[in-house]
Order: sequence, then C-alpha cells, then structure tokens
Amino acid sequence: MRPEILLLLLASTSYVSGTILPLGRRQQSYSKPLISTENGIIFGIEVLINNQPFYLIPDTGSSDLWVPVADFQCVEPVSGNEVPQKKCYFGGTYHVPASTEYVANQTFGVQYGTGIAVGKVGFADITLNGITIEHQQIGLVDRTNDTGDGLGSGVLGLGFPPLTSAHPGTELDNSTLLINRAVYDPVFVGMYKKGLVEPWYSFAIERLLENVTSGPGGWLGLGELPPVAHSDDWATKPIEVTKDLPDELTGGEREITLMTLTIDGVTWNSASSNSSITNSTKFQAVVDTGNHMNLLPAAIAEAINGAFNPVGVFDEESGVYVVDCDAKTPELGIILDGHTFWHQRPEDLIYHDASGFCYSSVASTGVGDGLALNFLGDAFLRNVVSVFDFGKEEMRFAARINDNSTSPLSSVGTGVRSSVPTWWFAIFALAMVL
Repeated sequence: MRPEILLLLLASTSYVSGTILPLGRRQQSYSKPLISTENGIIFGIEVLINNQPFYLIPDTGSSDLWVPVADFQCVEPVSGNEVPQKKCYFGGTYHVPASTEYVANQTFGVQYGTGIAVGKVGFADITLNGITIEHQQIGLVDRTNDTGDGLGSGVLGLGFPPLTSAHPGTELDNSTLLINRAVYDPVFVGMYKKGLVEPWYSFAIERLLENVTSGPGGWLGLGELPPVAHSDDWATKPIEVTKDLPDELTGGEREITLMTLTIDGVTWNSASSNSSITNSTKFQAVVDTGNHMNLLPAAIAEAINGAFNPVGVFDEESGVYVVDCDAKTPELGIILDGHTFWHQRPEDLIYHDASGFCYSSVASTGVGDGLALNFLGDAFLRNVVSVFDFGKEEMRFAARINDNSTSPLSSVGTGVRSSVPTWWFAIFALAMVL
C-alpha cells in the first residue's frame, strides 16, 4: 500500500477461479528496473496505458491500477475544496482516448485513510515489463486528494481480486467504499490467467546512495527472479487468510485477501549494550511494497526504538519514533521459516526526510475502529529477494548478498541465519486505519 495507507479491507471473492491459459514461449526478460524517489520511501515502475507512459507505485498491498485523467480535480483533504492540479504533484495525467470503453453502471473509488480517489471504471491496453494485456479494467480517477512525488501518477496494485475498488452504481457513498465492491481481475492476475506470464512475480528493492534523494530503486520481475545476487537458501511462507477480519468486510467469506504471512519471531539487540532479546510468539503481518515502514505491535516497536542509542522518542502527532540522524541502531532480525533475515545496514532503520528530520523505520501498528494490522514494508524488503506466488499461494524470501553488507551475528555473509535463536518474539494483531 501507499506509505500513508495502512490497509484497505474489502469483500472477498476467489482469485483462483476462471480458466488459466497455457503459457506462451518467452522471448525476452520480464524484469525491469524501479525508480526510487522521496529519499527512498517511494518507488515507481514504468507502465504503458494505451502506449502513454507513466510511473506507478508497484503495490502488493492493493490491487487496482489507477491513474488521474487529464481533467481531474485535485481537492484539499480537509475542506474538500478544489485546488490547482499541481497541488496533487502527479508526474503526468492520462489523456483518455475518445474510443475508450467504460464499465456500465460502475464507479471507481478507493479510500486512503482520510483521502479518496474516485472516478470511472474503464478499459485500456496495459504494458508492464514488456508484457501487454489488452482490454484491462482500470480506475480512471477524476477527483482525488491524493498526492504524488512529482514523478509518479497513480498506483499499480499487484494484489488479489478481493482488493479491487470498482463499485456498483454511479453514485458513491464513502461509508461503503470498503465493503460494496464489483470484483474484477487486476492486471497481473489477468496476465497469468491469459497465459502471458507465470503466476508469480518478484522484487529486489535497493537502497539509495548516501546524500541522494532519487535514483535506481531495484527490480520487479514477472515470472522470473530479478538480476541480483542472493542466497540459494529460501524461506517459504504460505499466504494466509487474515485472521480476525470482520465478516462484514469479506461478505462472510474467509478467503485470501492480502499478502499475509505468519512471522515466527523477531530478534533485536541494544545499540548501547551486548544484550539481545528474541521472542517466539507468532503473529501475522502483511508484506507490503507500498509501505516504507515496518509496522509492528506497540510493545515490540517501543522495545526496538528503545534499543537505539540515543533512544527513539515517540511523536504523537506523526505516529513515528523520532531518532538522531546519526544514532547507533540496534540489530533487527525477522524470523521466517527458520531463517533470520537481518536489516543489514543502519539506513534500513533510519529514514531521513528532505527537511533533515530523521525517524525510525519501525513504528507501532496503527489502530482504527478497534482494528490493527502489522506490516513488513520496504525497510525489511531491501534485505531480501521476495517472491509472491499466486499459483502456489506462498511467498518466498532469500537474503540479498551485497559486497558491502554486514550480516549481524552471522559469518555466512548472506544476511541469513538458519539456526533457531534462544527466544522468539511477536504479537498477533489485525489492523486497519480508515
């Protein structure tokens, strides 16, 4: 999900139904580079929409491809008043061809915390990583208070059909955006069902160079691994039904809706001492390329931020832990399938914004309407090659091998420890912020 999005939960339908055509012969590589902006917290991938190029956020935490149209209304979040388009800071807008076909009696609408993006549901030919899917359903946004980074122009959702945001009717009630849906196959699901690609994709997310605010952001591979060095020792976790999801948000069905897995433990040490803590209580988390943070239950987030030297201080207004920009960071590992994946570098745990403000990449799970959900975001994903497999309903992770990396507590040099630590930690919770 987008950095400001904690979760969109919605009515569930099966994403594996329907005919899947045989895969055609591959003629080229389907791995393409990402662009990183905003000091490394936002990523973009080039997508052609009817041959018009856009950079979209590749997001495993949502499912729709949406883009602002040329005459969209940018609105101020609090007042709802229209403001100049430049205030939304998109890199470009989509010029809708006169021949565009729309879905009859449907409206596009997605909710991001207090913000929304609404418009029409239409069809377009979409090209991603050299693969073109024709007549793909997308969101054509004509009103939003969402903001871009000056380069990106919307979102490429890579999730499951139950997360799609088409709604029946021509009038939207914001109170029903999360539950009243007309589910369809998103871009990647449509690609593999039509035999255009294997039913899995992969990410390798890069760190920006020091003192650089934008640059190469890594790789997205469709049906293949990205061209980066990694361990051959893979951790495998099944994609799970998100527990404790209210029945009204899934139409009474209990099916897979998010890239949810169970974390087997979390281990960290203090930057000011040699003491370490590991706890083996298991909990669920969503793996989300559209979120630059690791969002963990309050108790564990507080303990990790208390292990910085000087300690991180929680800021009520922003909801993050403020840290010194040159603070000494703890060593932090996420335990999955008997492997400990370490946050290999200090910059994985400290973010610098454009104003010089520094904050921890570990924050407390947001709570709204009594719900909470944990996330493994880009702070974690920079240290692994990640695979999201629709066919096998599983995620796989291998540690990145970096020439300049340091692997805490490990002499293997891959960032992975397969030995089981003394204690394991965690907390289970389900989260949504509306």
